Amino acid sequence: MARRLVVPLGASWRQKPAAMLLVFLVLVALLAVSVYLFVTDYFTSVYGYNLLGTQRVSVAEAWFVGALPQLVQVAFGFMALERRNWVFGALAGAALVLDVGTDMAFRVGDAQGLAVYLIALFQSIVLFTLGSEFLLVASLENIIEYLPDVLEAMAISSNRLVDSFTNVAETFREDNEEEIHPVSRRKGRRQGP
Repeated sequence: MARRLVVPLGASWRQKPAAMLLVFLVLVALLAVSVYLFVTDYFTSVYGYNLLGTQRVSVAEAWFVGALPQLVQVAFGFMALERRNWVFGALAGAALVLDVGTDMAFRVGDAQGLAVYLIALFQSIVLFTLGSEFLLVASLENIIEYLPDVLEAMAISSNRLVDSFTNVAETFREDNEEEIHPVSRRKGRRQGP
């Protein structure tokens, strides 16, 4: 059975439309952040690959090689978790090392000192691996999981809003009828069945 990255919300939370909408909006914001970090991580891999100093077949080579570590990490990382397969885990780990290496090559540049290398390592692993690949998949999985609850919450909220407007409109209509026909309204009220 596959491990899921879904944050479990109890049934009581799922019955609260405002809470579900808020959680959903936070998940969408996390997805937006992770997409930006995913793209940034891609560019750092491309630029880092260009800094390796080796010959290239074409200018486009770095743009394809830069995508490889991220895609392999996502694909084989989750296959390793689902199937508990060490070969897939090793492939994902090798892609992580390549990704971190190219990121660090770009981020460190010509700087020297252990602190710069440690900061670049921290950035690459925490911000751009956990913050992009992992967060992208986790936020998307949670959005897909809770989308039906959010749609239901939106429907409930919409119905309540329509009912409120309908009640207000009926109140105005009754007030207008009393102003237009005050005598007939009074007579109609005095008469019984």
